[in-house]
Amino acid sequence: MKNREKGAEAEMESCGGVNFEHVVDISPVVSMVWLSAGSDAPCFVSGAIASFGYSPSDFTSGKIRYGDLIHPSDREGLDLVPDCASRVYRIAAADGKWRWVSHRVCRLEHTPGVPGEFLWTLVDITAHKEADDLLRKNEEELQALLNAIPAVLLVVAEDGECLRVTGAPDTPLVKEAAGLVGKKVDGVLPPERGSEILIPVKRCIETGTPQFFTFEISLGGRTYFQEARVSPFAGSFGGRRAAMVVALDVTSGKELEDEIMLQTGHDPLGSPSNKGHFNRKLLLSLAEAQRTKSSLAFFMIDLDHFNTVNEAIGRDMADLLLKGVARKIQGACRQGDILYRMEGVNFYLILPRLRNRAEAAMAADRILEAVRTAAEGYSGNISLSATIGISLFPDNGPDGKALLRSAETALSSGKAAGGDCFIFADPAPAGK
Repeated sequence: MKNREKGAEAEMESCGGVNFEHVVDISPVVSMVWLSAGSDAPCFVSGAIASFGYSPSDFTSGKIRYGDLIHPSDREGLDLVPDCASRVYRIAAADGKWRWVSHRVCRLEHTPGVPGEFLWTLVDITAHKEADDLLRKNEEELQALLNAIPAVLLVVAEDGECLRVTGAPDTPLVKEAAGLVGKKVDGVLPPERGSEILIPVKRCIETGTPQFFTFEISLGGRTYFQEARVSPFAGSFGGRRAAMVVALDVTSGKELEDEIMLQTGHDPLGSPSNKGHFNRKLLLSLAEAQRTKSSLAFFMIDLDHFNTVNEAIGRDMADLLLKGVARKIQGACRQGDILYRMEGVNFYLILPRLRNRAEAAMAADRILEAVRTAAEGYSGNISLSATIGISLFPDNGPDGKALLRSAETALSSGKAAGGDCFIFADPAPAGK
């Protein structure tokens, strides 16, 4: 046996002028040579064992048994057979800390009648294992967050290819959207649905500005309402320019909103189709003014040059801006004033119990200033202004038709004057 050990040592010393022991010792991989599978101690241990706080002689002398260093939980089922397969487990370092290692066992060239030689290699993978565990933990936390949000997330390239889809498994559209991966959105979805996604995606990528849009889709006999935000993807996704689309399911909120509207009436600012509701409100307000012999003002408000804003930020984001404008105008009104959003970019305002013409002028000034500040906080160089045509009851007529006609004429005069102003209608001729 001693002769065989000397032979092994001689083989480790040099071959063709190369000192293999020196090469092995400067490697960060720990190498051990065992003369037989049942040996109590290796005949060679490389200097890299120092990274665990030990010296080679700790093992070659038998002072430390390698098997005693293995974590108790990892010993069971650990079979160190020479098949070169990697085993991952923990061993105790000299400082008492557990270190993860990747361990391989290989049989060296076998000579008949001589005990077999086995090469063990150990690589300290503690840092990689901890990083992998941290990454897995972060992924689990991220998935938990995604599972708590009723949204589907899509990464869409500028050419329309869906690169990735994720989201809570029970969220509507997640399963259906997963079938889009690797496909062109406009080639799979109906044309109108594909455009709803691709137009804001391309605009977002080109301008770097987030985009918003809403859409509805029917699945299994039920209609789902979605609010989507498109954000530019930082850098690139797999070398391609792309955007992140987050579609949030707002079906329950929409259904609750519809239920509230059915119970409490119509929202005058939420819908651009308010003509019937407005006409009834104007009729009631005029009846009250006639009964109390009080005055009333009617404002026809039209935003100036809003088409350029629409082109700059897109239809869906422009619609959100219009809702913000409505809130701004509402904030500039008196309690009891009645504001309606109409088709296009028009708003109708009824000011009941008006004391005088000057009070209407002050209200108009407040509204113009409110519109000018409505675009604050939006990306891009967006400026807003409005023109207001004002008619008065009873000066401009006894009924709603007369007031509408007079306010529209005054509005046209204000537009012709350059906008961003208010104009009172001329009094109705005597006898009319």
